[in-house]
Amino acid sequence: MADERDRLGSSGVFKAIVDGARAVKRALSEGDHSLTPEMNEVGTKIAQAFIANRFADVHAMSASTLKQTIDVDRFVASWRDAVAGRGPFTGFEISNAGDIDLAFIPSLEDVPQSKFVAFLEIAFSNPEKEEAFTIGAVLLTDDGRVRVGALHAR
Repeated sequence: MADERDRLGSSGVFKAIVDGARAVKRALSEGDHSLTPEMNEVGTKIAQAFIANRFADVHAMSASTLKQTIDVDRFVASWRDAVAGRGPFTGFEISNAGDIDLAFIPSLEDVPQSKFVAFLEIAFSNPEKEEAFTIGAVLLTDDGRVRVGALHAR
């Protein structure tokens, strides 16, 4: 049996798997999938809020389109339900999953494509579970700042 520190939820093995998946994804897809410092900063804030179960903080980082779609109480309740039994999260990895067409994202159909910044994939590790919990975050520019336009569990 594998040593406890070699389990998928441990940072070393988890990081190796995520890095490998990223390399394959980038090799198979076109375009620049680098993670800019601003994307990384927003992704890190989202991930830290999820680790701390502070979903209202994520809602506060949302673009006006998301805030108009769902109020903070419903947003918090929805994400608490989504992560129930999947934590505690102990680490995360952020990657840029590439370009997406906003016309195919519910509630973002009328947002100009020019406001699209990135589609982040944030994978959380849990030392008690073998599979990672992953969310997708659509980042948009809103009032000159990078904001969360949509968020979903993957």
